[in-house]
Amino acid sequence: MVYSPTTKIASRFRLGAVLSPCLALLTSGAVARADPDSPPPESAAAAAGTEPVPAKEQCIESHRHAQVAQNEAKLVQARELARSCTAPACPGLIISDCARWLNDLDQRIPSVVFEVRVDGEPDTTVRVTADGKPVDEWTRGQAMRLDPGEHEFRFELGPYPPVVRKLLLAEGMRYRVVSVEFKSASLQGASSGAPAPAPKEPVQPPSGKRFPIIVYPLLGAGALGLGGFTVFGLIGKSKQGDLESSCKPNCTQSDLKPMKTSYLIGDISLGIGIASLIAAGVFYFEAQVKTTPATIALTPLPGGGAASAAVRF
Repeated sequence: MVYSPTTKIASRFRLGAVLSPCLALLTSGAVARADPDSPPPESAAAAAGTEPVPAKEQCIESHRHAQVAQNEAKLVQARELARSCTAPACPGLIISDCARWLNDLDQRIPSVVFEVRVDGEPDTTVRVTADGKPVDEWTRGQAMRLDPGEHEFRFELGPYPPVVRKLLLAEGMRYRVVSVEFKSASLQGASSGAPAPAPKEPVQPPSGKRFPIIVYPLLGAGALGLGGFTVFGLIGKSKQGDLESSCKPNCTQSDLKPMKTSYLIGDISLGIGIASLIAAGVFYFEAQVKTTPATIALTPLPGGGAASAAVRF
């Protein structure tokens, strides 16, 4: 029988294919015998305290569910899903989407911070529940993330009556402080028994009578008018005396004109002065009538009553 080189090579490949599984079984058996207590890789990761590496299918599911949760306004759940699909083992496109969502959700998700005091002092022993679920991380000063909407917070402490707070949270409302204070009965009694401050008496307006500003210029105009009447009246009287001693009864119109002009100006000044004084008096008395208080009194009488009104000037 003649063996060609090709026949020899093919025989070697068949022999290797038969021996490979056997070598693999022997190797695994040797490793198992060498360390029988070694845990599987998943158990080792859990024992080390590290998160298990998600599979590609898990990344895709987290990516899809994160979109659904955002559409349903379940932002806290969407954040956890987006965080899980940013693992290095996930595909690059999914990591990019989830990282972008995670950054956006951190800005949109509202959060609250609890502040509890007992008789004015901070206290961390209060039991806090949010929407019926206990809140543990508040004692460490951490903010609690919640979905947008109305939430109910209940605070319980020993002998004190529980305190309930309702709060409407909107997107982007971060680190909203929910403050609660428990007071003992003695402090409550002291605060409730304290006398209330006496009400302040209303400030009464000044009782002086008003004096309108326009009265002053009118009085000035009246004084000038009377003064003008006096001055020009005297000038006219002087000119009249001159005419009587010089040309009477043959005085011409040109001779009489200065005298008449002086008398005319005097008469106009008198009219202006009188009118100004009258106007000043009208404005003054009108203002007094508007600001004069009126008093109305009712007096009961047998079989009826009596009413009286008084106005002070």
